[in-house]
Amino acid sequence: MSEVVDRWVERLKGKLEPIGEMSHWDRLAAAFDLKATDMVPVAPELDYWQITYAGYSHKEIYNDVDKTTDACIRTWADLRTDAIWMYIDISHQIEHFIPAEKRPEHFMHRGDKDYLMFKPIAETLDEAIALYENRVWERYIEGSRPVTHYTPHMLQMLEFQEKMDRQVPVIIGIATPTNYAETIVEVQRFLRWMVTEPEQKVRHYLDLCLKERLEALDFYAEYAAKNGAQFCCLFGGARTWGPQHLDKFGDVDRIFVEKARTIFPYCFWHICGHNLPKALEMVSGWKGIKAVQYDMPYYGQEMPWPQWFEQVARLFKGRQCAMNAPTTQLACYGTADDVRHMVTEFIDATTPHTTACVMPGCEIDSFSPTENVRAIIDAARARRLR
Repeated sequence: MSEVVDRWVERLKGKLEPIGEMSHWDRLAAAFDLKATDMVPVAPELDYWQITYAGYSHKEIYNDVDKTTDACIRTWADLRTDAIWMYIDISHQIEHFIPAEKRPEHFMHRGDKDYLMFKPIAETLDEAIALYENRVWERYIEGSRPVTHYTPHMLQMLEFQEKMDRQVPVIIGIATPTNYAETIVEVQRFLRWMVTEPEQKVRHYLDLCLKERLEALDFYAEYAAKNGAQFCCLFGGARTWGPQHLDKFGDVDRIFVEKARTIFPYCFWHICGHNLPKALEMVSGWKGIKAVQYDMPYYGQEMPWPQWFEQVARLFKGRQCAMNAPTTQLACYGTADDVRHMVTEFIDATTPHTTACVMPGCEIDSFSPTENVRAIIDAARARRLR
């Protein structure tokens, strides 16, 4: 039982005006199932943005689970998006790999709206392999933020979801093996090792990451799925891998997906970065991925956004829901009219071929103006499909 959740349930349950002909939950589920919806669902990854929108600073909520949950629910109550993203920061992902006395040197708080910065926790491939072979997370998990902050916040958000009779889904997030492989050591460093280190050694490291991630899914089955979680974002790595590396090593994420799909009925894939055409082609063939939150194509590729939207929609036809628009850069630095225009372009290019969900390819930046975030929602709501 959570007091902050109960206060919001008392305030909101039975008192919200319906938006469209479907509930938020039914609208997003239908799009994931490639079925007709009354309007295109809109579920931007608000993440850090919702903290400052609700009047808190990131430093203020860092060690306060109730304020974190309050910020997420308060933001949804105002904006009425079709899903609530629970708050996640990088310490939730890697703090249990670090001894308690060394954690302060790895995480850096800057300004009130800035992301939590971090330093990689391994500088060589041998060090990274040793972290997994020694199973250091079992030694350091007690007192780490995955236990003290991430899990309580997730349970509070799922409590809200259930007490609101599943009117709106809460999106939980899980990092994939390739995401962990890169995060632990830093993306650029791992890319270099993929070229300079023996292939067998890289494969061993990725297999270790896969084993740990498969074990992590057991936790999510017990604490997330059993408490009502059905919508799960799988945060993919391999965001700048070349086609050959995807062919050689991409199977670790596919194996991960095969287990995740047995736990969550609505899994979707998040991939931002570059070299995406090959990655999207690979993911489009994976059973269990209901939708894909994707970003931009190759560096320097001469392709206007509407053409890229259509290309991806054609690839996903009969397979997956496409999730995009506007870019996170446009949401932060563009005008509200710019935002509405790009959302409309995405819907027009996508819906002739597959279902769509308005969701920028990555999280909304904390510095994004409120009017731009509202423009994302308004543009999606304006496009009736029935």
